[in-house]
Amino acid sequence: MQSKIISQKGKATEKKLTLDKEVWGLPENIDLVTQVLYVYNSNKRRGTAHAKTRAQVAGGGRKPWRQKGTGRARAGSIRSPLWVKGGVTFVPSDRNWKKKVNEKMKKKATATALSSKLREEKIKFVKFNTKDELKALREDIVKLSEGVKTLVVSEDEKVLKSVRNIKKLKTTNPKILNIFNTLDNKQIIMDADSVEIIEKRLKNEK
Repeated sequence: MQSKIISQKGKATEKKLTLDKEVWGLPENIDLVTQVLYVYNSNKRRGTAHAKTRAQVAGGGRKPWRQKGTGRARAGSIRSPLWVKGGVTFVPSDRNWKKKVNEKMKKKATATALSSKLREEKIKFVKFNTKDELKALREDIVKLSEGVKTLVVSEDEKVLKSVRNIKKLKTTNPKILNIFNTLDNKQIIMDADSVEIIEKRLKNEK
């Protein structure tokens, strides 16, 4: 399968890009994508929620009143979970949210997401002219993004640096492109030179 390459000015070029069907031509697989995204989001969570049990709350060492004869319910500590300022019964404490998914599934899910973007014509393959000044490069990429949330994929540090601090534009290297940043943006502006890197990585080639 082939796709057109445009210049950073947005004009069509004579060159065509040959895309590997194993990466760019996969059918939709909602179950796989959902599962991998669930694991990805779960691994971003931090188990920092914490509360104290009745043993950890200060005070409560003395029995508040004698066991019998007062007419009140028996009580052993003022730090019982039933009392105000008491401990918590089932405390959230250092919970580990980490989950695992094998590498093959992660790569296939990323390829599936890229295939969906390509079918929806949400990927622009661009031949960047890195000889341009940063300002000119930035202005051209901003025009290509058309004001929507866009992911810029390139291995060239100059391209990434030119748009790193611009709102609605995110950057990533093709070596670490994943399903989350693929789906988290409405469109992708991809350096044509990144295609081969992505294909080799997602197909486990060296």
